[in-house]
Amino acid sequence: MTTPATPQWLQRAQALHDVLSTLSTDLTDLPIEERLTALAHLDHTINAFLNQAIRQAATDARTHQWSLRRIGTHLGRSHEQIRLLTTPEPLTGTETPPSEPSPL
Repeated sequence: MTTPATPQWLQRAQALHDVLSTLSTDLTDLPIEERLTALAHLDHTINAFLNQAIRQAATDARTHQWSLRRIGTHLGRSHEQIRLLTTPEPLTGTETPPSEPSPL
């Protein structure tokens, strides 16, 4: 339950949780194939967004001279995971974006 002292981002995260919970409940009435496809799409979309946001925040923290361990503590990850996360990936020109789940 939120209170006036709750940070706005936490209230918004709770609201997002509530929307996703309602969506999940609504999906239970779909045929199983459609339900699984919808959940796979939702999983891919949310994870792609969160991974990009986490990578950007960790990179921003490094530009502000935060240590790998300090960033890792806040993200619940090891300093080695943060090192890999904040290391720029070389562009080889052969990467293809991940495909979205098939609607069927």
